[in-house]
Amino acid sequence: MDGLISFDGLLSAAGAVGLDAVAITDHDTISGAVEFADWVRRRGAALQVIVGEERTLADGSHFIGLFLREPIRAVELGEAICEIEGQGGLCLVPHPFRRKDGLLRNGMEPLAVLSGRPVGFELFNAKCAAEENERARRLLGTDLAPFGGSDAHYECDLGECVNEIEWVGDLRRSVERMLRREGTVRVLGKPQAPGAAERRYAPWYYRFKRYARVPKVLLPAAKQCYRRYRNWKHGVGRKPLREVYRHA
Repeated sequence: MDGLISFDGLLSAAGAVGLDAVAITDHDTISGAVEFADWVRRRGAALQVIVGEERTLADGSHFIGLFLREPIRAVELGEAICEIEGQGGLCLVPHPFRRKDGLLRNGMEPLAVLSGRPVGFELFNAKCAAEENERARRLLGTDLAPFGGSDAHYECDLGECVNEIEWVGDLRRSVERMLRREGTVRVLGKPQAPGAAERRYAPWYYRFKRYARVPKVLLPAAKQCYRRYRNWKHGVGRKPLREVYRHA
């Protein structure tokens, strides 16, 4: 379990940030995204939910599909693209140069597979180190289209990066136009100082974990306590953002 945002918390945080839509891209599953989308519809809320998945490929890299109806089964890049496009989805490359799981961390060869398609790359990831985000700027010279992501694991993370895109009457069409570099697009991200490190969660716990572990029975309560602490410390709602990218 990579994040601890509750359904109520996510809906409330999206409202506080001012989001019209949010993409849910859990690791290797769409079940939570589907459940949240159904929950939002039952509530009659205005928030639009994009069902997605952050798929772990065979080499450990991550690849995202949006507007999915079925989970992604493939673990090879080309096959994953075919699955996503086959169900009418859109493809994204998250944190392309992140050292542990970026698709392009070991070289630019995957670009040949992505070429000619409406594929987005994450120009700014609010969780990534500044150096990784800066390296992503080199992809502006390719035919991939930039987008930004909050990579939110807690409510307070939501809104650390926002995409402002032109509405053309349908959410999927609007996002696809962004990935084709059409229409008006702005990516807004949190200010990031040169040399800034990756966002870290509970660093004190991982230092303590070397010597002693929290009993499993207490872990759920401990995680919820940390969630409340982090949301209190960083605040839920709009964040100061700077323009990272603009296409008009």
